[in-house]
Amino acid sequence: MKRTALSTAILLAMTPALAHAQDAPETDAQTLDTVQVTATRVTQTVDQTLSSVTVIDREEIERLQPKQFTDLLEGRAGIETSQNSAFGKNTSVFTRGTSSDHTLLLIDGVRMGSATSGGASWQFLPPEEIERVEVVRGPRTSIYGSDAIGGVVQVFTREGRKGPPKVNAFVGGGSFNTWEAGVGVAGGTENTNYSFSVSHFETDGINVQDDVGEDDRDGYDNTSLATKVSHRLDNGIEFFGSLLYSEGTTEFDSGSAFSPDSSDFVHAALRGGLRIPVTQRWDTEFAVGHSRDESENFLDGEFFSQFDTRRDMVDWRNDIEIGDRVYLIAGVDAHEDRVESDTAYDEDSRYNVGAYTVMQLDLGRYDLEGSLRHDDNEQFGSKTTGQLALGMQASEAIRLRTSYGTAFKAPTFNDLYFPGFGNLELEPEDSRTLEVGGRYTRGAYYADLAIFRTELDQMISFDPVASRAENIDEARIQGVELEGGYETSRWVSRASLTFLDAEDRETGNELRRRSPLTARVDLDRSFQRFSVGGSIIAKSRAYEDAANEDRLPGYGLVNLRASYQLAPEWQLQATVNNVFDKDYETARGYNNPGRAAFVKLRYQQR
Repeated sequence: MKRTALSTAILLAMTPALAHAQDAPETDAQTLDTVQVTATRVTQTVDQTLSSVTVIDREEIERLQPKQFTDLLEGRAGIETSQNSAFGKNTSVFTRGTSSDHTLLLIDGVRMGSATSGGASWQFLPPEEIERVEVVRGPRTSIYGSDAIGGVVQVFTREGRKGPPKVNAFVGGGSFNTWEAGVGVAGGTENTNYSFSVSHFETDGINVQDDVGEDDRDGYDNTSLATKVSHRLDNGIEFFGSLLYSEGTTEFDSGSAFSPDSSDFVHAALRGGLRIPVTQRWDTEFAVGHSRDESENFLDGEFFSQFDTRRDMVDWRNDIEIGDRVYLIAGVDAHEDRVESDTAYDEDSRYNVGAYTVMQLDLGRYDLEGSLRHDDNEQFGSKTTGQLALGMQASEAIRLRTSYGTAFKAPTFNDLYFPGFGNLELEPEDSRTLEVGGRYTRGAYYADLAIFRTELDQMISFDPVASRAENIDEARIQGVELEGGYETSRWVSRASLTFLDAEDRETGNELRRRSPLTARVDLDRSFQRFSVGGSIIAKSRAYEDAANEDRLPGYGLVNLRASYQLAPEWQLQATVNNVFDKDYETARGYNNPGRAAFVKLRYQQR
């Protein structure tokens, strides 16, 4: 299967380029105009950054027609996901082979994630409320603090632009008795931009596990609201605010009287603040934020357990231009985590204060970037991390880069305080990462190559001898990422390939659920009103267990899609996922959907 998936991926990626090379002058490469802010907290084009970055914009989201957020990430360069079945079930995102809680999730700048488990609730993110996704691979602890060992994924909600109010709406449905609907409005004036939208997704789902619990479908519903507003005064001061709020219910199978079979959840991010142009070369921003990751769990309709975590945040950032060649970012941020649960934790709150600085130097053909951060945590004390990156413009089309950075991950409340499991003597997980890469951009083409190596110490695992969490593991993760694309007015092609070697240094075994090879190809062709496209996602085998005795087979999936522009404001979309009805698992014992078809009608006021 590996050879077939790779050959197909390369062929599909190259076919439009070879057949339509004459189309290249019709459009610039998307990456020339694509900007991102996650890598350094300041706006840069993807070509300018010294990081490995992937940007997924609203146009691509609508073209791919995802049913869940991980549909956008799976198989991208350096990204692999694992799910306990589909539609609102527990989900892990592995960036460059690091643990799922080593990838920091931001929503409009708000830190997300459960303070008890440590991981983010990727499964509850609503694709219809998302304007853009930025994926930064590699350590970013020296900018954002704990958790960003593997990288950062930042989700930006829908936003308005200057112009009269424009309404967008959709309704759709399909397999598993799935239906969805939503409506929004966005617009702006000379000084004010605004956006507001609501959406609902509901499905009967599939049977999550065979021979566990009841042999029936385990459903999921999610109602989401998103709003974003900004207003600039005549003196340049800008006020801004954003909110993404989701709530619903997800069902799963319970194997005993000691585990729940459904959960009511709340997943929310709120942020507001102001930006002040102090001088022509100095801008300052002050923001406060609040996030929630809450679950109330049930068994046979009766209350079972509650895990509510809330995080309050404050951030003061300064952007300063020093001459024409030096750019400085400096700031202070703080957050407090709080836990409310029927489980008796020894501590139910803790704070973290961090000071950070980023400096960028333009040296003509060369660029130098350094970042340094110091964190003071109420539980484990102080931690200092840093990163240094060098870029070189080797030619008009080729830009080379190299970087070295340190990072850490703080122990979670479960690691520290969970009854019978927690260990107050735990130290943060530490990492060191070296990366060398390059990017080629010419006309409608781009390609990005990165080679990386991460050494991870003090990994936190459960020690069966001590019957508690311990700093016992060390890991070495190395790999190669290749990403490329081609875009004209008629063709859009994206391809990515990742080779990964993730080894537990204590045993020599592979880290669980990490595939040595992943690949993805997205290819779309437009014909005036009509467009067709497809995606191939392939993964080699992985191991479910740390002993490497339980092998998860590799697999390849084919998804097809089409759309038709009924009128300037109306579009009909259709997709068939898992066309060949493959049986596969990303976590042992958890089913994934077979062949499934969906349709959607969109309205976008012009």
